[in-house]
Amino acid sequence: MSYATDKKIEKLLMMQMFSKLEKKPPKRIKDLQRLKKKQDKAVQELMAKAYDIPFYRRRFELSGTTPADYHTAADLYKFPVLTKEELRDWMDEELAGNPDKYKDWHVNPTSGSTGIPLKTLFSPRENAAVHANWLRVLVTAGFIPGVHKNMHRPNSLHTTTGGKKSLMAKIIDTRWHEMSDAIKDRVSSEQLVKDINEYKPDFLYTHKNILVRIANYAKTNNVPLWKPKLYCPISEMLDHRSELLLKEMFGPGLLNAYGMSEVGSVAVCLPGSDEFYINSDTHVANIYDDEGNPSDNGMAVVTPLFKTDLPIINYTTYDRMETYQRHGIRFVKKILGRMNDVIRHKDGSVTEWGNIEVVVNYSSDLDIVQSRFIQESYDLIRIQLVKSSDSKLTNEEIEQRYTEAFSPVLNNEFRFEFEWMDEIPSDPNGKLRMIVSKVK
Repeated sequence: MSYATDKKIEKLLMMQMFSKLEKKPPKRIKDLQRLKKKQDKAVQELMAKAYDIPFYRRRFELSGTTPADYHTAADLYKFPVLTKEELRDWMDEELAGNPDKYKDWHVNPTSGSTGIPLKTLFSPRENAAVHANWLRVLVTAGFIPGVHKNMHRPNSLHTTTGGKKSLMAKIIDTRWHEMSDAIKDRVSSEQLVKDINEYKPDFLYTHKNILVRIANYAKTNNVPLWKPKLYCPISEMLDHRSELLLKEMFGPGLLNAYGMSEVGSVAVCLPGSDEFYINSDTHVANIYDDEGNPSDNGMAVVTPLFKTDLPIINYTTYDRMETYQRHGIRFVKKILGRMNDVIRHKDGSVTEWGNIEVVVNYSSDLDIVQSRFIQESYDLIRIQLVKSSDSKLTNEEIEQRYTEAFSPVLNNEFRFEFEWMDEIPSDPNGKLRMIVSKVK
């Protein structure tokens, strides 16, 4: 195996992998059966390869299993879960101890929004698989590569450890246009609207909070906004009120894709649908309840089946899902958000984002476009708010209703300070965390 050679032909590898992926949501029984057969085979191959990696050999021994014990996605419940901290330590150790081995690999870091950044290593083939899977998501939603124009916000975090784009990569990328808003070069919402209206993309994707502030700016200032065939908010959970605003300003082509930089795109909700399906030929998403038992409702634990050079098996997402299964293939009714974005109480208990989100999403009379909860102490929460341009309520009325709605959810332990803003700026990583707790 030559990583340098794979790096040169990575786009070709991507297209080869793309050609083998499922392109339609599984609906018929025979589709589900075929998909499960693919998934089962990939699970078996992944675990056989993982057994030869010292990091995973120890985990096999810890669980008292061997590759012969793994035949289906459900069998992965036998294997230890992998935390972000464990993955970070392993990846850092690999990169520091084998720099020559990884010189042609990709380093795809998370931004460290909840702690120390995580650098995930992807071989050229693994990276090709990530992009093949993402392209599959777009094509399934109606995107035509090489025909439709794509506009996206550049990811200045992602790097390769060596090499440059090949001529093939440059040619294929000609229909992919970067917005002027990079993580290290912020521009105004007005400029972003101009970018979109001038380029007129068929497909637009960027951080959810960026799309929301673009939509709100256009609505507030009565500025026409180009409606792409497809658009996708990434990196953050899509709440109900944001979804309504985006559909109002960008149109019906909302593609909701759930994934993480560590594992790629896991689940997809196509325009017009009200549920997600798992990309089950490339991923397993098992669900654990609060006691750590197999369940259909609880925390999602994800395994990317294509990542076989440095596997990521049973990765804890800390995101809650409500799911069901048909013929062994998982579908997602609802993604509830991160379990570790919490408000902390004096007695050591916490209130998770899901409890607060319920109030945010379904208190339709609050007239708020964006909000963020910043816990300053055990008795003070600062709430940043952006009001809808067509709101009929005064700031004081909204503050009173927020207090009445959220005090019971938080056990009536907090006083609230309100900060009214035209738009809430992104965090340094380009995302926007809904809960920020300064209490350790």
